[in-house]
Amino acid sequence: MSNTKEAAMLASFMGIPVDPALEIIPLTDTSWRICDTRVDPTEPGGLLAYVESDTGGCSVILLRPGFTESAHTDGFADALSLINSRLAGTPRA
Repeated sequence: MSNTKEAAMLASFMGIPVDPALEIIPLTDTSWRICDTRVDPTEPGGLLAYVESDTGGCSVILLRPGFTESAHTDGFADALSLINSRLAGTPRA
């Protein structure tokens, strides 16, 4: 296994394992924009979700071209898992 692959497997954010294809951009202390690094930043498919944390968990707005979905998760790790599951079901050009 190459060092690059090992580093990708070890990627984390706030101690939570993260798919290396995800870019987590802090907007405030409790909100983030989640993007797919495999998609050009100028393409609408690159912006995946907005996540906002509060004492009751996380509110998630999932974005896909032509479709928006909102959800609530128990925490940030669950929000990332939800985003990954939706990303896995989205065909890439």
